[in-house]
Amino acid sequence: MNLQSSIKGFLSGVAVGIFVAMIFWSYSAFSHVSIPLSQGIIGTLLLAISCGIIATIGGIDKLMDKFPPI
Repeated sequence: MNLQSSIKGFLSGVAVGIFVAMIFWSYSAFSHVSIPLSQGIIGTLLLAISCGIIATIGGIDKLMDKFPPI
């Protein structure tokens, strides 16, 4: 696995993580649950980085198989 494909895998995993975090955050707004901005940003970053690492190591296909259907 070369560096360029690893970077692409990481960035695609980060994009998936940010998308999932945005969905969770919109559900909290819909439910009238107030999430502090700092907690939302830290949670989004943690989710995005962990999804990026999983996508780099295991592949984006395995990452997408783990998420439930939306």
